[in-house]
Amino acid sequence: MNEHLCLRCKTVTLVELEPLDPRITFFECPDCRRHYALQPGKQLTFRWLHPISLALYGVIFDLAPTERVADVVASFVEQRPAEELEVFVREIKLELDEPTQQVRDILDCRASEQELRDYLRLFCDHLEQSVPLANPVTSKNSTAA
Repeated sequence: MNEHLCLRCKTVTLVELEPLDPRITFFECPDCRRHYALQPGKQLTFRWLHPISLALYGVIFDLAPTERVADVVASFVEQRPAEELEVFVREIKLELDEPTQQVRDILDCRASEQELRDYLRLFCDHLEQSVPLANPVTSKNSTAA
């Protein structure tokens, strides 16, 4: 087995989890507890249910996901508590500020990598405007509107 390192911790070896699907290998970081997936011929990505995967799910087939960001965020705000949305913003901004993977590969999205990253940035901006977050997250790459 090849050794895989946590994309966030950088030096921590991931632990392989029980196979749920023979086509995908799943891992967990013993330090930060993030979960990853690895498909043959692809790079390591965050696993389904990571905040990025959930944010992208609503636009998986869209070529221009930024056009629907307000609608997607509205459904998140209706269905999730502010504390959970705060985690979403923190995790997404961490990836935007310190890229570790091709986010389009998490769900095999149709849009380009740049379009999806633009969407994720707008997703965070809309969430922060829609919900009073207890600990607002600032991004190194954020720009004032």
